[in-house]
Amino acid sequence: MSINKKRNQPFPGFIFILFILVLALASTGCGQRSGPEPSSLTAGQSITFQDDMGREVTVKPVERIVSLAPSSTEILFAIGVGDKVVGVDDYSNYPAEAAAISKVGAYNDPSVEMIVALKPDLVLAGSIHKTAVHKLEQLDIPVAVAFPRNLEGVLTSIRWIGIAVGARDEAVELEGELQLRLQRIDDKIAALTEQERPWVYYELYSDPIMTCGPNTLSHELIVRAGGRNIAFDAATDYPEFSPEAIVSRNPDIIIFPNLHGTETFQAEAIIGRPGWDTIKAVQNNRLYGIDDDLISRPGPRVVDAVEELVQVFHPGL
Repeated sequence: MSINKKRNQPFPGFIFILFILVLALASTGCGQRSGPEPSSLTAGQSITFQDDMGREVTVKPVERIVSLAPSSTEILFAIGVGDKVVGVDDYSNYPAEAAAISKVGAYNDPSVEMIVALKPDLVLAGSIHKTAVHKLEQLDIPVAVAFPRNLEGVLTSIRWIGIAVGARDEAVELEGELQLRLQRIDDKIAALTEQERPWVYYELYSDPIMTCGPNTLSHELIVRAGGRNIAFDAATDYPEFSPEAIVSRNPDIIIFPNLHGTETFQAEAIIGRPGWDTIKAVQNNRLYGIDDDLISRPGPRVVDAVEELVQVFHPGL
């Protein structure tokens, strides 16, 4: 049985100067800053901004950054300040340049001692890093928390991170490009009827079988790409489902994280489950491996994920 592979197509660049000007006016909302423009800072001058947890953080001009989350690392490189990143967590693997940067430990357990040794002007942490944040603040090391929970949150994080590291213009430009790409998708998806939107099962884990609930980024990506999540009514973010429940909900499409090129093996394991040969997705050979980093990381590449899902759900678009 042939297994459908994920599709990747380059998307053209966009002219978005006017849109950027609008975003520049709007960027005084979430992630609001006070004090001078980053581009006009002089030696020793500071800037205050607000992170995703509503914390006000003050920094002097930032030249050395430690990122404790892969998504923050991707944002920093995307806005052109990758050369300022001196430390990252073990899972920061994109872009390729991140592999050569000093590692400060696992995402869920960074080493405060290693972070301090790198003498950062700013540490970008996640919501999971409460202990590290507390210790670093006690040492007077500025820490900002990036915790985007949806697509809008990703754009907001890009905006205030750009302000924090002196790359406001680059961040506004990136935000404008991502917004325009999402608008292209929205315009196409808006014409679809409810019946034209396939039911999608995203198998996040296989043992136990676990998927994404309605309050997750993955759910939003599925819906934004013109799909319907079979776990739309789940009470938790990452609910467990029985094999029988998946069969009963009968998804049109099954997607799963493509881990290290094992897509065919994973798909065959799903197809071989007792009773799953009655599922529409299996009968029509509509199983797709999606890059796990794209669909799970709240960084700039989430728009790549939406574009890829659109191609999977609606090849004609």
